[in-house]
Amino acid sequence: MKTSFLIWATSLLTAVSNAHPTPNQMGDVLDVPDSENRTALEEAFSREAIHKLMSRQQQQVAVTGAQGNIQARYEIRQLHDHHPKQFDLFILAMQQFQNMPSSQTTSYFQVAGIHGVPRVSWNGVNPEDGCSDCANADGYCTHDIPLFPAWHRAYMALFEQQFVALAQQIASQYSGSQRQDYINAAATIRFPYWDWAANPPSGRTAFPRLISDAQTTINGPNGLQTINNPIYSYRLADTSGLIYSPFTNWQNTARYPNSNGQSNDGQENSVFGGGSGSSNLRSQVFSMFSNCKDYLPFSNDAVGSSACNSLEGIHNDVHTLTGGPGTGSGDSYVSGGHMTYLPEAAFDPIFWLHHCNVDRLFAMWQTINPNSYGASGQSNHNTWVLRQGEQVDANTALKPFRSDTNGNFWTTNNVRNWAQTFKYTYPEFVDSKGDSGAINSYVNALYGTATATAGSSKRTASSEASPVDALPSVADALATNTPVLASVFNDLLHYSNGSSVQYVANMHIPRYALNGSYTVYMFNGQPACEDPDTFMTDPSLITPVGVPAMPGMSSKLMTSRSIPITDHLTGCHKSGDLTDLHIDSVSSYLGKNMDWRIVGPDGNCVDASKLDGFQVGVFASSMSPITCMEELPTWSDFLPLPNITDGKCGGAQLGSAVFDLTHIFTHS
Repeated sequence: MKTSFLIWATSLLTAVSNAHPTPNQMGDVLDVPDSENRTALEEAFSREAIHKLMSRQQQQVAVTGAQGNIQARYEIRQLHDHHPKQFDLFILAMQQFQNMPSSQTTSYFQVAGIHGVPRVSWNGVNPEDGCSDCANADGYCTHDIPLFPAWHRAYMALFEQQFVALAQQIASQYSGSQRQDYINAAATIRFPYWDWAANPPSGRTAFPRLISDAQTTINGPNGLQTINNPIYSYRLADTSGLIYSPFTNWQNTARYPNSNGQSNDGQENSVFGGGSGSSNLRSQVFSMFSNCKDYLPFSNDAVGSSACNSLEGIHNDVHTLTGGPGTGSGDSYVSGGHMTYLPEAAFDPIFWLHHCNVDRLFAMWQTINPNSYGASGQSNHNTWVLRQGEQVDANTALKPFRSDTNGNFWTTNNVRNWAQTFKYTYPEFVDSKGDSGAINSYVNALYGTATATAGSSKRTASSEASPVDALPSVADALATNTPVLASVFNDLLHYSNGSSVQYVANMHIPRYALNGSYTVYMFNGQPACEDPDTFMTDPSLITPVGVPAMPGMSSKLMTSRSIPITDHLTGCHKSGDLTDLHIDSVSSYLGKNMDWRIVGPDGNCVDASKLDGFQVGVFASSMSPITCMEELPTWSDFLPLPNITDGKCGGAQLGSAVFDLTHIFTHS
């Protein structure tokens, strides 16, 4: 019986594959079958049969990254404006990637599914290989452990190698005088990133229209075409394996969705532009680079390492800010978008732009801190191949990413040299010596205080209908910042010795306490309205803190966040609400005004007392001034300010875990 089924299913799977030629078989990339036809074919037999057969038939895929010489990954706006032929290939390759039948191992659907759902094995790496209890885990992704940066680096390398191969095949389909130009462009193409923390170009939307426009116009092999933008959304042929409602009912990925699962196209720009999104992300990134010098607290957001903000913690906020929180309540509740929920996130095309930027920040941090790399810890929850409590370190296999077809896997240690290993780099390394001093300069130029960076680029404002201006070259940003070093740190904060006082709000957050993703909103005063749907754009909002989580987790994992609030307090002083930025004044001011709201996965507010271990505490530190752009400021020990939060629901008092000084990362 099993043999007969296998023969039948194999023949049917072959028919599906033949109906949808592989990229090597295609005569014209623009004739890829549409999603509706793929759906009809794939529904001819059950999802369970497909997935079981896929696990048996998969050929091992080695993750090599793109082939050829080392090439730069560009910011998406730079790619569009300065490398237009590569941008055409980028769009067409993503379109073809997404239209590959999901039965293929290297299809967009299967590669995205590695991160979370559907719960199937990929590349022949089964739960039995590492954890017999993990078959109900959502994917292979490693979160809350030191493997986070390296695992996602290997993941991006897999995605990029498939993307580049498609782009190169598409380039060969151009004809005439432009054919060689596109072949040359494809020879150096890499996947772009979206820098969500840097100031946008002058006159441009904070959330790039290249991502938010539902359609885009490109020059394809058959001439100019306006097509559905493959960066805006991805249409799934089969949603039944996505496990969680409403994603099993939504055919397209969505951001800030309405009740029909359609994206609210203007919401992201309100959050990243008029709201507190990008400005606080910029402060968080700058604080991470200047304050976090040890790999363990840098790499992941688990409590117990330090109070400095981690790369993973900042990354979490971008997931929530792009996917959007749930809205409404009761019968009118609408879920957040795919990016908000880790098991679904990788299906949204913005996931790849986001994680490309996460890897860029990882590479920059590595260069600034060359003597700190890799750490040990334990898995805080089950993945497809890691058991909760299992010890991991820099030699742990980053499954399911094979380094060859002989049974070897990538590890944190052997993905350390991203350029030589996977043949990509970033503009910061191309346009400079690429040493720690050069990268420090870029950090100061791109992520320093708003005063310094707002005028750091010569961006041309123009009509919103015109193409998005590119970000300035990093060299231009540095050149325009160097003469204004004196203004890098606001004079209002300076002590007599030149140091400046900085304030951070540290949080301990039980990640899986609410059976899904949720958001903590930090306010300066009471919100204007207690409707959670208004919190994201409330004028008193200091920042939202995203807590992306998987449903059904029993882990009592505590995560930590460290949110810079100095820029917000500086604004309060300038508006006259705060007399000065001395510690006594700030303690009194925030003691009266600082508050927070927790909005759960169902869109309702949750009392902080219901979250066991949730705490908020404020600290002060002094930050030394820099004397040149090639250095970053240094921070003093952190001083707890318990009077601000003591007595508030969820507020820390002296002796609380969040004020445990053994968890505070300090510099001598």
